[in-house]
Amino acid sequence: MRHQLFITLIIALISVLLLISCNNSSIDSSLFTVEEIDGIRYVHNHASQHDDDINVKLKLLGKIGKLESELEEDILWNPVDVARLSNSDILILESDGCIIKRYNKNYEFISSFGQKGRGPGDFLSPYFLRLNKSKNKLYVAGSKISILSVDLKYEDSFIPEHIFRFGSIGVEYEKSGMAVLSDSRVVLPNHPQNWINSGEPKLLSIYDKKGTIIRSFGAVKLYDYPELTVNANIVSFVTDNHDNIYVAYNYQNRICKYSPDGKMIFSADRPLPYEIKNEMIPIEMKSGNMRKEFLLPSVTSVTKGIYIDYKNRIWVLTFLKKPNKFNTFDIKENLTDCYEFDVFNSNGILQFKVPFPNVMFDNFSIYDDRIYLIDYRNVSCVYEYRIVE
Repeated sequence: MRHQLFITLIIALISVLLLISCNNSSIDSSLFTVEEIDGIRYVHNHASQHDDDINVKLKLLGKIGKLESELEEDILWNPVDVARLSNSDILILESDGCIIKRYNKNYEFISSFGQKGRGPGDFLSPYFLRLNKSKNKLYVAGSKISILSVDLKYEDSFIPEHIFRFGSIGVEYEKSGMAVLSDSRVVLPNHPQNWINSGEPKLLSIYDKKGTIIRSFGAVKLYDYPELTVNANIVSFVTDNHDNIYVAYNYQNRICKYSPDGKMIFSADRPLPYEIKNEMIPIEMKSGNMRKEFLLPSVTSVTKGIYIDYKNRIWVLTFLKKPNKFNTFDIKENLTDCYEFDVFNSNGILQFKVPFPNVMFDNFSIYDDRIYLIDYRNVSCVYEYRIVE
């Protein structure tokens, strides 16, 4: 009996060792280096792991939205975000329309919810749409956080404490992201005025369902000038099914993973085709015979967003070249030359790159194996792509 148990344990141990060996064989450790400082792993990717043997593409499936139509449901008024339900229905949030429209998988209109206003179920310039982990609740960010059922029925709302604006940079912080954790907790950007005044620079805050801050976290890179610190630390963020939080810095070469309690697990970077220059530059202002020079912050656009796909991989949309002053590209540009998706595993190792389609867009979202490109400046529509591999 003991002999049989010993043999069984040996076989189990060999199986585990073989599994580890097979998993390690798929990772080329020469393509990245890792430092560990104070319990945090710093992953420096030198190249992607599988560009030569993995061919992942985006296949266009269809489009929702027309510039002209006799039917109101065919027109999208400034679409800003998209969510996909478990039954494949698509929800589109309109900022100007202050409404959510629901379509089936064949892009046929089903229903809508919302109107402009301040009452229960009303929206004022909404800008984010998120599902909870169970995909049975819908969270809408605007002048407040509204909570709906997936049948688009109003349930509750709250106004987060310590959310206020100062100038355009405050608006950019406010609209940089929202994520929903378990137990109805919500992650929102921590307004820079909060951590400037407190002296504790933390980029994100977790709120309970009453709008009270539970904790704040998120590393801030400090520069010599406060204005540059504020401009260079805007982030995008997303959560996985285990409430880990992934943060991509829009103007730094940095992707971080945080545990649900706000502890940093890793910080990763990747090779870029340009040098990052976040600096104060002199600007001369003229008024008649008067001339005066000012220093203004100038930052390098690196990242446009981050999402998690159906295989728990991290998709980061990376700039390949300098955008225009609106952080976009002119219509004559081929956007395949302007962006690419850098795809990481959950340990921060760069796996492969995916070419970006030559389609004008302003925002994107990923649900399961679908990528939605949202265009509100040009055609006012939503493109649906499938991740094909």
